[in-house]
Amino acid sequence: MLTFIRHRDTFAGIVTAVVGVLVGLPFTILHPAVPFTVVLVTFGIVMGLRRPLRLPKYPTAYLAGCLAALVLLLPIGFTVKVAERGFDDGPFYGQVYTDGVTGLEASDRVPYRGGDLAIYNRNNRVPPILAYEVDGDLRWAVALDVSQTENYADYQLVNVSEPQLVYGILRDRLDFLGNWTFGQERGRAYLWKWGGFHRFYLSW
Repeated sequence: MLTFIRHRDTFAGIVTAVVGVLVGLPFTILHPAVPFTVVLVTFGIVMGLRRPLRLPKYPTAYLAGCLAALVLLLPIGFTVKVAERGFDDGPFYGQVYTDGVTGLEASDRVPYRGGDLAIYNRNNRVPPILAYEVDGDLRWAVALDVSQTENYADYQLVNVSEPQLVYGILRDRLDFLGNWTFGQERGRAYLWKWGGFHRFYLSW
């Protein structure tokens, strides 16, 4: 009987660890601290609702499983970060552009989700604009300004060309050729599936 209880206790811990990793995994692309926060908050909520949810009484196993999930998320989060960034410059988050694009001529357009992703290259003194437009309605616009990022204050992205769209699961990716302080380099921008700009990188 004791062996059976121990087996169930172990099983509960393993299930908790697996669920914890699955819950935290999608958040690794946001910020290194976010998945850990999400797992801890979720664990606290579930433990608080343990009786209404009629969960078996294995508090030690649940706690051990939660700790195991947090430990496993460390190398997973690092791997995701390295896989996305590699040895490229970034991430750059740009700056929300609120002045509108009326009067500006788009350098390139890519059909995207019932509308267009438009690139507005202006002049060598200001960064290009990436905008999402649907039937003439501007949904969002971001100035691809690398100088907003620490250690890049003296650098500038001048123009963007050759955009190519790649669809993903949580985010879509816009590959492009960027001309900046260090010359022409390939770059990629990430766009959230639920709408909005995430961040971009420049290769070297």
